[in-house]
Amino acid sequence: MELNTFIRYTLLADGTSDEVLLPIINWLIDFHCPGARIVPSFARDFGKIGRGLNARVAATLANFPCDVLFVHRDAEAMPREARLDEIAEAMRGVDMPFVPVVPVRMTEAWLLSDETAIRFAAGNASGRHPIELPTRKKWDALPDPKEVLLNALTAASGLSGRKLGKFQPEKARALITQRTESFAALRGLPAFDAFEKDVAEIMKGFVPHVMD
Repeated sequence: MELNTFIRYTLLADGTSDEVLLPIINWLIDFHCPGARIVPSFARDFGKIGRGLNARVAATLANFPCDVLFVHRDAEAMPREARLDEIAEAMRGVDMPFVPVVPVRMTEAWLLSDETAIRFAAGNASGRHPIELPTRKKWDALPDPKEVLLNALTAASGLSGRKLGKFQPEKARALITQRTESFAALRGLPAFDAFEKDVAEIMKGFVPHVMD
């Protein structure tokens, strides 16, 4: 018998492609609760419940029991504060610790931090083709970070002709966070810093449990 911190969380995201957020969440939990046993789930396949956040939260908690719920909403054209209010309203009356995950614009803004991981995801880890990533201070201000990321993946692939036509950057993007060892480069982005602060606060509530 030994003492361990066991953390079971679920990510409720805007779409299935946002599963790329799981390694970022895992990294933050591990940083603020070192040695914890992390058991993540990704909420999906609810059936016909509509897109309303309240219904999706209820379906998530019914189908993916957890200790803490991460609720993701891209800010897109809305102020970040409006998304936070939307999440807080959906969680009103729910007896469950939760963390809002609200990248400015969209998730892809948080996938630009590791050029090596982007090259790996593009299938050309040793390539040297220029991919023209914007500097960190511009990530939160990009009007379309998804376009920037997909263009970077395409350029990093080094492909041309028919092979380029078969390349699918949308699928390649899923590999970026799996390959990224540290997300520390995201620190300094206001939205990420706020997210990490929330994670750190939630982690204070987890104490070691006796595990067999």
